[in-house]
Formats: sequence, structure tokens, C-alpha cells
Amino acid sequence: MATCILSPTATHTQTPGYPVQLSILLLTIDRTAADSLTAALSRPGHGVTTVADPVDLFAAASGYSLVIVDRVKDPYTVKAVIEELRRDDATSRLPVLAIAQADDIEERIALLEAGADEVITKPFDPVELEARVEAVSLRFERSTSAVPVVPLATASIGDPNARRVVTVFSPKGGVGTTTIATNLGVLSAERRTKSTLLIDLDLSFGQVASHLNLQPKQGLLELVRDESALREAELFRTYAVVHPSGLQVIAAPPAPGFASLVTPEHVELVLARAVEAYEVIIIDAGATRDERMLAIFARSDTVVVPVVPEIPALNAVHLLLDQLSETGAIGGQTLFVLNDMFAKDLLRRSDIETALGASIGSDLPYDPLAYLRAANEGIPVVTGSPKSSAAAKFRELADAVLGKAVVPAAASTNGTDPAPKKERRGLFGRR
Repeated sequence: MATCILSPTATHTQTPGYPVQLSILLLTIDRTAADSLTAALSRPGHGVTTVADPVDLFAAASGYSLVIVDRVKDPYTVKAVIEELRRDDATSRLPVLAIAQADDIEERIALLEAGADEVITKPFDPVELEARVEAVSLRFERSTSAVPVVPLATASIGDPNARRVVTVFSPKGGVGTTTIATNLGVLSAERRTKSTLLIDLDLSFGQVASHLNLQPKQGLLELVRDESALREAELFRTYAVVHPSGLQVIAAPPAPGFASLVTPEHVELVLARAVEAYEVIIIDAGATRDERMLAIFARSDTVVVPVVPEIPALNAVHLLLDQLSETGAIGGQTLFVLNDMFAKDLLRRSDIETALGASIGSDLPYDPLAYLRAANEGIPVVTGSPKSSAAAKFRELADAVLGKAVVPAAASTNGTDPAPKKERRGLFGRR
């Protein structure tokens, strides 16, 4: 572990008898906050050094695993401190957790824009703090890994380098987010049984359980009330109900009135544990547009956005995603899926892509009866109508998002190997 010489104003604390997991440099002028943060971070074994002067922070930061910025003295601001850390080559990639002093989304966005890897708002629970620190550390380790990441379109589910968190989201309701999420979930489970989790984070009107004909006795609402399950992956898994395909599901709250009981902090803790417990996590995010959405996007490797061929709806999607991209809320790749909801083509594909400002990565055929039947019977299209054109498109989408399924090659009738099929690459970055 790197070390550095600090000024006489710095203080260092570590709980005796614990190995140091992370070396953390904390900047704050609030003595009470420093004591509270140090106590919370020392319990799991982190070594914490506290400084009150930003000059001391800049001099020492490169020797630490993580920097936490709380309250600073004038004329500095938290935002200015983070920006200075990002300008210095020695600390430009150092993980930084910022502490917002008020529950204000504008302040959070400003700190993320300045370069903070994570933002936590006062007051916070020590468990939440531990989870945020762990999340920042894990993301940093992955980003600096010497192992090259396999391109998403060619990575298989079993590949340790494959992307793992896929969110299905649209700012417009009724465009197929749940249909896509459930079919992707079933296809992923077929490839890797017991290693795929589908979380219904459409907190007010989630219908994942209904689409899969499940009647869970517990779900997300009960999970967020269990602090132990939010800390331990094995306990976390007990809140999932198992679909016949092997897909595991955490259901949304049973009624809209319970949605407010699931906070952004809960969402972050749920996703942190999910990443530990499963190889693939698929999230039905519905049409949520609040801080919980930001928490979801922060964890997502790929965001699948279903769209319909209507110019107003397409423009709304474009504007929202541009805003989120500019603020850094969406860090992963974005894949647009065109849901052909109308019997006649009202718009050309080129018109749709112009309105979006991006390429269409996949499309779903017009087949309202197949989708309606699947929803009413609780049997996903890929299971209930496996030979349909819609099921074929869902498999193509799964290949694009999750990687090609690994299928043993069968020998041809003349004893020679079959010719390899040309690979279909389905992911497109936004323009």
C-alpha cells in the first residue's frame, strides 16, 4: 500500500487489530463529522486519515486508495477541490466520494459533473456509507484491471469479462420495457441457470411478476427493510423467487403507495449486493425519473431503451438521454430498440434515427396478439411462442446485449464441420 508524508495538521485513525482494506484520505473542517466518518469506516478495517486544509489533501492524495471530500473552508468549495484533483495527472483517476450537505439533486449533479465518482447525501446511515465506499472501490478496480474487456457483442454469459448489469428503461410508459426485460431474463437464465437476477424497479406499477406468472410472498419492499440482507449476498438471495426457467426475480412493491418507502440509498445497496450474488442482473426501470433512476444508471453497463415510431416520443427520449449523458448519469452503452407498435410504417428508419440522434440497435416486429397473449398468460414470448418472429428478434437482442450463446457445434451430414455463421453485432454507441 502506498504511503505519503502528511502535514502536522493531519490525523490518522485505524481500528486496532483490523487489516487495512483501503487507505482513505478524508477532507473536512467538521470535527464531529470527521469522528463519525472515521468510526464508521474503521469498523470494516479501512485506514482513515483526516485533513482540514485542501492544500494538505492535494499534497497527499496520490498515496491513498480513496478520497472523501466533506466540508471545506473558504475560499474552496467541494466542487473546486474535486476539479483540482481531476486536473492533476497524479490524482486524475483517483476514486473520489463527495458528501453533499443537503438532499438537493442539483448539488449532486454538480458534484458528479466536477468528477466525483460517487455522491452521498447527509444524513446517511453507516451501512450506506460502507456500501458506497465499496462500490467506488470495486468500480475503480475494474476500470484499472490489466485484463482487457471483451467487446459486449461477442462476450458470452459465462465470460468473467462480460458486462453484467443491463437496465431496460424508457421515459415513456407502455413501450415494452417489461416485455423486453422478462424475455431477456428468461434467455439469460437458459444460458446460465441460477446466475441471472431480474429486479423490478418500476416501483409504482411494476408488472414483472405478472408477466412471469409469479406470486411472490416477498420482494423488494421486504428486502429493503432487512439491513442484514442488504449487507450479505447469501441473505440477499433469499428474497428472490425462482421462475421455472431458472431466472430469479425480486418483485416490485405490491402497490404504488409503497414506492416512496424505497429510497435511492436502498436502490444503491440492492444493486451492490446483486452484483456480488449474480453473474447477470437485468433491471426493469420502467419510466422512473428521479434520484433512484440515477442510482440505477450509475450501476448499469448497458441501458436498453425501447422506442416507438412517433416523433414527439422520440424527441423526448433524445432530450432526456442527452441530459443524462451530459451529467454523467449514464456511464454505460445505450442500445435503442424499435418497437413496431403500428401495423403500417409511419416513419422511415432514417427518420427515427435522426430524431434520436443515434442508431437503432434492434427492433421488435409488429405482433400485438403475441405480446398481449404473453402478458395475459404470464408466459414470455420466447417460451410461449419460441418459433415466432418476435422470439427470434428477442434472441438477437439477447446476443447483442448479453453476448453470443455458447452452443456446441454439430457435425454436418458429410462429416465436415458446418460453415461458421456470420456474427451479428447489435450494439451501437450514441452519436
